[in-house]
Amino acid sequence: REGALHALIRFLEKNSHHGKIGTSSIDAIMRMARLILDTNCFAYNNKYYQQTRGGAMGSAFTQILANIYMYEWEQDLIKHQTVHKGMYGRFVKLLLNEKR
Repeated sequence: REGALHALIRFLEKNSHHGKIGTSSIDAIMRMARLILDTNCFAYNNKYYQQTRGGAMGSAFTQILANIYMYEWEQDLIKHQTVHKGMYGRFVKLLLNEKR
């Protein structure tokens, strides 16, 4: 969680204009990010649960946060692969409203 939040703040700082993304300050975005992660709840068998570790990949925010984290992580690997003529790929499968 903290690693992903650190990656998010670096991403926001790199892509901000005068400390803002659109009309939102980086601080406001980070507060919202923590709020979302701290109040991640779901329902199962007519009961509500709070997820205390990780994030639900069905959540739009969690998907974006994971992509920002992976983008940062991949940069050194991509440089290494380029020098050594390697190849790297990443596959993400989303199961949204899939019924079995």
